[in-house]
Amino acid sequence: MADHDKSTILVVEDEAVIQLLVVDILNDLGFATLEAKDADSAIPLLEGGENIDLLITDIGLPGMNGWDLARLARKSRPALKVLFLTGYEAAERQDLEMDEGQDVIVKPFETGEFEAKVRSMLPAG
Repeated sequence: MADHDKSTILVVEDEAVIQLLVVDILNDLGFATLEAKDADSAIPLLEGGENIDLLITDIGLPGMNGWDLARLARKSRPALKVLFLTGYEAAERQDLEMDEGQDVIVKPFETGEFEAKVRSMLPAG
C-alpha cells in the first residue's frame, strides 16, 4: 500500500456507481484520486499543476469521448499513462489500437483484474 502513496490517478466516469467503485478500489490500494464526471470537468484538472500518474477514463463519455480526452491530455502530458474503461467486449481484442502507455479493460471487470491492470501501469515504489 505505502508504495503508491505518491501516485495520483484521475478517474473520469459518467456512471456514478462505476466511478464510486473504481475510486474505492484505488483508495483501498493507497492511491490518491481525482474525480471528474466528463471531459469538461477533467480538462481543468489535466491542465492544472497537479501531478497525475494515470488517467482512467470511460471511452463513452457524454460530449468529448475518452479517446479524444486522452489525446488532448497527452498533448500537455506526453508521458501520461491511460487506462480506458469500456462496455464493449470487442474493444478488448482487436478494434483498438493502443499507443504506448495505454491499455483497456472491459466492464464489468473483476476487482482483482482491475487492480492488476492498474499496478502494471504504474511504477512500483
